[in-house]
Amino acid sequence: MFEWVIILFLGSGLVYGLQSRRLQRRNISSPMMMVLTGMLVALPLGIWHEAPMSALSGSIHFATSFAEMTLAIILFLDAAVLDYRKESAARNIAIRLLLIGLPLTIGVTWVFIVGLDASIGLVPALILALIVSPTDAALGRPVLENKGVPEPVRQGINIESGLNDGLVLPVFTTAVLLEANLLSNGHQGWVAEALLEISIGAVIGVVSGYVIGQVVNHAVKHRTIVARFERLLGVLAALFIFLLAEQLGGNGFVAAFAGGLALNISSDKVKDAIESFGEAESELLTMLTFFVFGLIVVPALYESWTWTMLVFSIASLAVLRPLCVWICMIGSPYSLGEKLYIGWFGPRGIASVIYMLIMATMIDPGEFKPLFAAGTMIVCISIVVHGISAAPASRALVTYLARKS
Repeated sequence: MFEWVIILFLGSGLVYGLQSRRLQRRNISSPMMMVLTGMLVALPLGIWHEAPMSALSGSIHFATSFAEMTLAIILFLDAAVLDYRKESAARNIAIRLLLIGLPLTIGVTWVFIVGLDASIGLVPALILALIVSPTDAALGRPVLENKGVPEPVRQGINIESGLNDGLVLPVFTTAVLLEANLLSNGHQGWVAEALLEISIGAVIGVVSGYVIGQVVNHAVKHRTIVARFERLLGVLAALFIFLLAEQLGGNGFVAAFAGGLALNISSDKVKDAIESFGEAESELLTMLTFFVFGLIVVPALYESWTWTMLVFSIASLAVLRPLCVWICMIGSPYSLGEKLYIGWFGPRGIASVIYMLIMATMIDPGEFKPLFAAGTMIVCISIVVHGISAAPASRALVTYLARKS
């Protein structure tokens, strides 16, 4: 049965790839296709008819095995290939979004969740706020591909989505560890252990990334590396750093992110090769993650969806994030239309899914069904509404700016 699931995933990926240009013109993204395919495949397997959370509980380790690799590669490549230092305008937008908008979004979302349902608890509410705050620009690919949208706006959104999951991850991990400690009435030293794990991961990542970068620069300079291995460097380095940190007692995700920041490869040719292959590899793993999300997570949690979760999802996507972005962009030279555009394109996607899968391995999913259900709902809504609106909204912004000028 497992083999047939994989065959159906690969077949759906081939179908989408062969028709991708046509489907994207109709605002159908690969995450939309993969989630829908997973949900359809779940029907004959009987997953939709199982008791809530049973499918997730039985399959969580299978799901997280590749999800962790996906996140490690994405974190590493996002930090390594984004040249956020060159474009000052895009860098300024990203700095505002990451240093002001992101913490503000997390805080406002946290307060909103507690106000909406105080019974959820302060720490679980914070965990949910952290799950749904990182953005995924891949869900709005036309935003990045429409050259009519101002370059600083496009690249600012891209940099934000590339770096915010890495910045949120240590806080998220600490919050989950705190909740697990509270549930088990654990020892008092958990904070020191969490900080030590994050610190070890950061040190391993920085040292490993720097050393790998220098070795690659030396190999390129002396022409000891062939072109096809240049494309593999990013994925190999990401997984090497991730697994090394995990084995040495550090946080592998923090290590992967720090390693990407420290890589500093001087050859533009090698950086382009790493980026092009890494994008293809990440796309495949991302498609597989969304497929498993539709196959296992959605059927396990849809019965727990409530109207309160719908209110939260709509507020988070359409009010809280845009409001916080507008606040953090006060004083910037951008028009109201551009600010609204940046605020709207904060899709919740791969990072939110993987955070939930990671969380399910750290604490009992059955005890936190509302958190998983709310996170699942907001991702499902975001996949659809941001996928459908990306191209039309981009065209509308281009028209708005043309009229304004």
